Amino acid sequence: MGIISQKSKEEIKLENAKNFAEGKQKQARAETEISVNGKKITSGPVYDAAKAKLKIAGENYKTAKAAYDAFITKKNEPKQAEQTSEAERKAELDAIALGETYVPGSANSGFKGGAVGSGSTLSGSSISGGFTGIAPNDIAKDIYAMSEPDRKLLAQNLKNAGYKVKVTGVYNDDLVAEYQSALSENQTRNITLGLKQGIEDFLTAKTIETTALSAGTGGPTLSGSISNETEARALINAAFKSELNRDATTAEITKLTEQLNTAEKKNPFKTTKGIKTGGLNKEQFLKDKIVKLPEFKTKKADTRSLSIQSLQSTASANGISLSPQQLDQYALDIQNGKDIKVIQSQIRNIAGAGMPDRVVKLLAAGTDLDTVYAPYKSQMAAILEINPQTINFTDPTLRGAIGPNGEMSIYDFQKALRKDARWQYTNNAREDVFQSVGKVLQDFGFQG
Repeated sequence: MGIISQKSKEEIKLENAKNFAEGKQKQARAETEISVNGKKITSGPVYDAAKAKLKIAGENYKTAKAAYDAFITKKNEPKQAEQTSEAERKAELDAIALGETYVPGSANSGFKGGAVGSGSTLSGSSISGGFTGIAPNDIAKDIYAMSEPDRKLLAQNLKNAGYKVKVTGVYNDDLVAEYQSALSENQTRNITLGLKQGIEDFLTAKTIETTALSAGTGGPTLSGSISNETEARALINAAFKSELNRDATTAEITKLTEQLNTAEKKNPFKTTKGIKTGGLNKEQFLKDKIVKLPEFKTKKADTRSLSIQSLQSTASANGISLSPQQLDQYALDIQNGKDIKVIQSQIRNIAGAGMPDRVVKLLAAGTDLDTVYAPYKSQMAAILEINPQTINFTDPTLRGAIGPNGEMSIYDFQKALRKDARWQYTNNAREDVFQSVGKVLQDFGFQG
């Protein structure tokens, strides 16, 4: 019976990494096939983002496939263990696992890492403990081609995750080396733990881990609490939205970012035995800056005026009189964050005192008394010949239109109005009397 070939752990890991990277590449390629109303999109921010993602996915697949192919090639070659030291073998496996090209003799040479970046080639007639040259590094080219703000953001994210880089927008070899280290570490973690996280998720996880580790050392530490350009812009725009209902201008962002960073440096977080103290309340700091702007003072005055007008309108629509002192207090409550709808509801509750349950329920639902009694007020104004604005909601005749057993019909209410003492003084009443007398005289033959 033949011997069944068993796959080693290294082969399984590398094969899984290759398959996963290939799946991500296919997924990214599908995302570039964007169509709207049947028309394919080939430009714009969404398309550019999809193309950038595809490029990264392609590089990841290239690296994983190269690592797997190199391993299989080496696996099928005759083993020459007696010619390979343990140190050389370990360096070789490390290089393959990272998808890099192994340089013979590098384990004991001055070249650290035992490998040349993926996609690189060696040149020169001979290699003796090192190498004579490499081809361009794709990752280095991509970082070099980045805009200065993007390079600075990348450096900040790497530093937050514990990598040793200077946070500047200037291209430098340390930035490339540390980013390559992060990519390699993420690939190893994905293979080891069976994860599928991208480099951004990896850096976020590393940032959390790094912060937790520094907090648990026991000694006091100062956290990296200085906001980068992206973080500062987000905080500033959020503050402007909250206080002025608009985004900040470019000039405002530049000025406030500088002020925010200065304040953050003066008020760093301090962590002792896992307990964080100090630091700057960034949201409150920015709010305090905005409330000093002339625009905020104008808006505050306008808001106060509108609030008072709205409350006066609600009170009038429910037959309630508010004193200047009450209006001032209500306006202050609104300024301090109280919802104006809560105050309007309180006014309607006061107006509903002693009213039938039907009316109270309508008031609780947000309907004003003016709306509830509008049909009856219009009839009173017409039949009693009075100004509708003078009809008070405490008027017995008006209140009688809606009782515990329901609402009067308009016809019944009109009859009730003619029993009201005020009706006898109206032109309608005199006309009715004249018509009645005329009918009697006509019946007795005194009028033709």
